[in-house]
Amino acid sequence: MAKLDRAKEYIGFLKAIFIMIVAIDSSLVSWLFKNSYLNSYSTLVIIGISISSIVILVLFKYILKKIEELEEIE
Repeated sequence: MAKLDRAKEYIGFLKAIFIMIVAIDSSLVSWLFKNSYLNSYSTLVIIGISISSIVILVLFKYILKKIEELEEIE
């Protein structure tokens, strides 16, 4: 039972990180739309949006994989 609880807590932790990265990504996108003129900050924001979007996708797939493993534990 302890292994199952630990796995559930780990998935909950990953979900919290996922929500945080989604919030960062959406705030970067809104900043980019608000400051639509191109400057050096815009380039950095576009890079940040790209990186955070990739991290979101990778983390989402990892969470789904952990949920599948959780079914095997039970």
